Amino acid sequence: MNNHTQVECTMNPLRSCLVSVLTLAALGCHGDAVTNPPAIHKAGIHYVNAVPDTMQQDVRIMDIVSNSGLFDANFRTYDMFYKDIEAGTRHVRIFLSSTDPAVTSTVLFDTSYSFTEGQDYTFIHAGFARSGQTPRRAVWIVQDNTPAPGAGQVGFRFIHGGAGLGPVDVNLIRHGSDTLPDAPLIANVAYGTVGTYLTMKADSFQVQLSGNVVYYDTLRVVVTAAGTKTPALFTATAPLGVPGTPLVNPIGGAAIPGSVLTALMVPPSVAGSPAPPTFTTPTALYLVDRRPPDTTP
Repeated sequence: MNNHTQVECTMNPLRSCLVSVLTLAALGCHGDAVTNPPAIHKAGIHYVNAVPDTMQQDVRIMDIVSNSGLFDANFRTYDMFYKDIEAGTRHVRIFLSSTDPAVTSTVLFDTSYSFTEGQDYTFIHAGFARSGQTPRRAVWIVQDNTPAPGAGQVGFRFIHGGAGLGPVDVNLIRHGSDTLPDAPLIANVAYGTVGTYLTMKADSFQVQLSGNVVYYDTLRVVVTAAGTKTPALFTATAPLGVPGTPLVNPIGGAAIPGSVLTALMVPPSVAGSPAPPTFTTPTALYLVDRRPPDTTP
């Protein structure tokens, strides 16, 4: 037998083995109903702790294993941007947060709610926890149906979650020196009111050759007692956002067209309560309800 024939005879079994191994590998990698993970259908949600007179809280999903929720959350802790929650009927509880099992087992709120795939929500725990105080704490689950702002526009909504504060007038200004109009933009807003979305011109800015961004306007909400222009209960400047580039998508804010924001009014902490004592005046928490269009491919 010549050497060439001997080599061919030796290689044939090896080729057969290689074909067998590759075939098994291909079969092993083939997707099927057993190995493919199920698609997870999701909604979006902001969680907000607006209860000004109690300790940290945990918001937990009870019926499934879920990363959605708010944990060890002090008063005024919130999600500025939406996080995912699994769509479907979810069992939601709010607990006190503590290392003491006797405390952390205390249930503040217990309900089931059906979350629709692709829908966005704001989950607000507001009101007073202490007995005898009004308004009593409650959970508001709001469906956020944001508009698509036009070219050069942003959206804005106001929610009154300031327990213990009366009706308010709401205005938007661009500069600290601006005076308030005689007729407020939104008048006589009572506690618990979830406003409708408005649209307006976005703040102006310029991106310099160095890459620095110079903002010329800064949208801010000014809140006064209903029927008055002074004094202001508070002024809260909206986040400006960050313009996008071909490499990085924009971050929503008052200067970035296509963004939609909510200003959620919250009260000061109740003196002597477990809430953080540094919150001595009311303010607005800003939520980004719609991100501006992507700029990356």
